[in-house]
Amino acid sequence: MTGRLPLSVAWTAAWLVLVMVALYTRPPLPVDETRYLAVAWEMHVGGDYLVPHLNGAPYSHKPPLLFWLINLGWALFGAVEWWARTVAPLFALGSLVLSGFLARRLWPDRPDVAAMAPVVLIGSIFWATAATLTLFDMLVCFFTLAALLGVADAARHRGSMGWRGWRGWAVAGVALGLGILSKGPVALVYMLPAPLTAPLWAAPPAARHGGGGWLGWYAGLAGAVILGAALALAWALPAAEAGGEAYANAILWEQTAGRISDSFAHERPWWFYLAMLAGGLLPWTVWPPVWRGLGRGRAFLDEPGNRFCLAWLLLSGTALSFISGKQPHYFAPALPAAALLVASALGMADARRRRLDGALPALLFAVPIVALVALLTASLMPEAVALPPWARDMAHFAGLPLALAAVAAAVWPAPTLSRRAAMLAAAALLLVLAAHLTAQPHLKGAFDVAPAARHAAALQRQGRAVAVVGKYHGQFHFPGRLEKPVDAVWEHHARAWAEAHPGGKLFAYQKAMPDGARPEFIQRYRNGVIAVWDAAAVAARPALVKR
Repeated sequence: MTGRLPLSVAWTAAWLVLVMVALYTRPPLPVDETRYLAVAWEMHVGGDYLVPHLNGAPYSHKPPLLFWLINLGWALFGAVEWWARTVAPLFALGSLVLSGFLARRLWPDRPDVAAMAPVVLIGSIFWATAATLTLFDMLVCFFTLAALLGVADAARHRGSMGWRGWRGWAVAGVALGLGILSKGPVALVYMLPAPLTAPLWAAPPAARHGGGGWLGWYAGLAGAVILGAALALAWALPAAEAGGEAYANAILWEQTAGRISDSFAHERPWWFYLAMLAGGLLPWTVWPPVWRGLGRGRAFLDEPGNRFCLAWLLLSGTALSFISGKQPHYFAPALPAAALLVASALGMADARRRRLDGALPALLFAVPIVALVALLTASLMPEAVALPPWARDMAHFAGLPLALAAVAAAVWPAPTLSRRAAMLAAAALLLVLAAHLTAQPHLKGAFDVAPAARHAAALQRQGRAVAVVGKYHGQFHFPGRLEKPVDAVWEHHARAWAEAHPGGKLFAYQKAMPDGARPEFIQRYRNGVIAVWDAAAVAARPALVKR
């Protein structure tokens, strides 16, 4: 991102490098990525595209759009891992494109915002990392931007007759429906704040040509929501009927209102997303030009595009804070709003270079360098310093040159503010790449379940029963290309299962091996191992599978 290369080409190339490095250095991570690949794989094997399944049972936690798209590619390329893991990142690339389009619509007289918004977004360390994961949030991010493009178009042509008058609401409704099919009704949290608060950022509409003033605006919004709900229900209602009563109750209630009021996991304090906003926007939150632009105060708030994005960011963040289950990646679809605000602030900032402009980001990027050097030094003195396994695994030299290059890019004396911003984004991307390369041995050694999955597949081909001790999230299904379910048994039921399946095998996650016992298969997993025990041995000695 040097300024000699068009920024759109630069951030597209940066996305491509990020994805390629992520695919090379990181296996699908348990339990989320492996679970979603498993659901897509069972859809591929079983041919049921209406009701997703996990380990043979209906999977109600997520709608099917990601699984459909993975299977669409598999119909063309075969069931290859690279396609399955590229689908969500492709939506991240699309989000970069749409962020520029939305900036042009919101700031028609400021092309600088449209040019800089994708740079800021991909140059945010958290977003650049999340963009390479196989999760649903990048789909929601893309469809949120598409819906808000429709909202901005509706604001531009409000009161117009014919296609131009309702085109924006049609786009918003279709995008809303696809967003719900991506992750459920939580998509409304990101898509509705801006249109609901239109009087704060849009000029009062004239009640001409039947437009109805604000009444006509909210009627259009209601129509878009109805259209989106109809698209989602076109899948949900037939799926609910086909999946049975429990599945219907889960997709129509438990995975929506149930998660809002009483989440079963990921409970965090109310201020979690406030911290995510500060950390998720690094390095921009420590770059003085951003704060100089935001410091314009009234001039900043006078721009409708800024008020649009503030409503989107603050209200969606507030709504997410009231949902009991919180995860960092849940905030990703709101980050484009922050990126647009940062891009706008940079266009309003004093462009003169100051000493702190490079010093503060350089200090930020120096922290991982100091940590790498400290780990490297400690690894050379194993008798004096006891390092945890993950620290010993690190490829300390692999990421160090890129981390040093990140510091150099952060302080590079580019002649214009836009070029300095591009160099800062490049520095952030270099740091993300350095983290991947440094952590590769640990990621491959502690999270790659493919060897155990292949062993499970070989056992199934032999006709043996296979069980996993504890909760099973489908982590063996896609890496092993399993075509049958495996049993999931709790530790205190392992003996009964072993006695009922004398030729079976039990896969157990364990911290250490029992004294005097050797499993038939063992591999490292996280901070322990995956061990495979014969059912006869477990029937005689149930403590073999104790965690």
